[in-house]
Amino acid sequence: MSDSISFPDLPRSELDRTIDELIARANEVRQSQGRLRALLRATQAVAEEIDLGVVLRRIVEAAVELVGAEYGALGVIAPDGHGLEAFIHVGLDSDAVDRIGHLPEGHGLLGAVISDSEPIRLERIRTDPRSSGFPSGHPEMEGFLGVPIRVHGAVYGNLYLTNPRRGHFSDEDEQLVGALAATAASAIDHARILLEARTRERWMTSSAEIAVALSDTDANRAYATLAEELISRSDSQLLTILVPGHEPGTVHVAAARGEGAAALDGTDLRAATTLATEVLDSGTSIIAPPVHTGADRHADPFTITRGEATGPAIYIALTDGTTVWGVLVTAREPGRPSFTPTDLDVGVDLGERISVALALARAREDQQRVVMLEDRGRIARDLHDHVIQDLFGTGLELQSLSATTGPEDRARLDEAVARIDRVIVQIRKIVFALNPPADDTSATARHRVLDIAADASKALPNPVTVSFIGPVDLFVNSGLADEVTAVVRELLSNVVKHSGAADAGVTLSVDDADIRVEVSDDGIGLPPTVHMSGLANLTARAASLGGTMDVSSSANGTRVTWRIPIRDDDESRNG
Repeated sequence: MSDSISFPDLPRSELDRTIDELIARANEVRQSQGRLRALLRATQAVAEEIDLGVVLRRIVEAAVELVGAEYGALGVIAPDGHGLEAFIHVGLDSDAVDRIGHLPEGHGLLGAVISDSEPIRLERIRTDPRSSGFPSGHPEMEGFLGVPIRVHGAVYGNLYLTNPRRGHFSDEDEQLVGALAATAASAIDHARILLEARTRERWMTSSAEIAVALSDTDANRAYATLAEELISRSDSQLLTILVPGHEPGTVHVAAARGEGAAALDGTDLRAATTLATEVLDSGTSIIAPPVHTGADRHADPFTITRGEATGPAIYIALTDGTTVWGVLVTAREPGRPSFTPTDLDVGVDLGERISVALALARAREDQQRVVMLEDRGRIARDLHDHVIQDLFGTGLELQSLSATTGPEDRARLDEAVARIDRVIVQIRKIVFALNPPADDTSATARHRVLDIAADASKALPNPVTVSFIGPVDLFVNSGLADEVTAVVRELLSNVVKHSGAADAGVTLSVDDADIRVEVSDDGIGLPPTVHMSGLANLTARAASLGGTMDVSSSANGTRVTWRIPIRDDDESRNG
């Protein structure tokens, strides 16, 4: 008798149901294994990268693939905890991005994920009261899953996923994305640590190289050299070095490089217009996040603005250990990441190193100046003790000879004596210039003009010639000395920056009616692109004192005459 197949004595419908359940469970196990393998692949793809920007994009790509979403994004929360600093998206093509305009900033449903710091899962976005709708041109989105990414307990950003291809997001989807977010947090943390280490290493090397560059630079070029070195090594679009202004309540742009630098370099601005004033006063460096200025607010002049959006900036106090002598401002364009606490630490350390390097450069130049002053003093003594005495003796001898000669020879001898007297006057002026008073606070207008001319001469092929006519020190004193020296400084600064001149001259003269400052050069004339605000300020300064300013410029040179009348109270000093 052959064996026959027998079935349990059960109803066939129950047997079929049992078989179906076994098959379904087997499919679930196989699907779970497949999704776990997908999670492992996603984890590996995220963890193997070390560049932070690439890590963030791979997190979004892995999450979209893991749960079968059409669209995905990762919003990085701004440092102040309000809104999004960065928004990395997957699934939108460039045309869709252009139609939408600006990307989300962390409001509505996205803001709810930020504020709740917990996962949010919805079948339909539009039915949730927290949804603020979609802008024009935005693709339709239905299902939604938002999961926070925590780094060291703090929410770094949020994963946003929409339009699940299976119709809705499940509990398992939420768990898988949550597991991926935990791995992503570790990868982000490692990438940030590496980025910070690389940033510190790069700037430690750069600060040493910048210090060497400053040590080989003339003090007059130190700020420009510093700005050029820093902008070439940073990822900022604008870099500015500020010092206290020449006038109270102002800041002076010692150097500027990058976007819009030409309009800033060398200018004085009201201190109230910039955060740099706060840094100058307090000595505390500041990170300024990106902001929307709006129509009723004015952006800081040392930041970069596009429309109503102002990019991030950082203000570094430059101190010599006792006083804050300047502020270094670096700015990025809107849409770029904010500066981090690591950037602040690196910037403060760099500022200290810069201050030391500049102090050493100034000390070296001071030493050279002392040597030069000693040489000047020796030359002045020789001129006074020997040359003038010899000329004076020669003049006396010629005068004694004229008494024994005929009328024609006597006239020639008298003319020779007069020339010797004029030479003696010129030599005495040279001696006077070679020996300026030690106390700058009590320096006369004559000495202050000579000092300004000496500084300008360092940047020109030939020394600036200076002439004084009339009782300068008698009439140009106190407040008028400040006015006159400010005019000379501004005009010689224009000559150095714009004229391309080989020779320049300054004449300060006083007669019965006027005080005049005349500055001339043999340069190319005023270029059409020169910033005219400085000349406008000088014109306004003269007008406020009842005077005028005339400018004559051609391809052969420029002559500026600044004139103010002598007031009655000025004349009384001479009475």
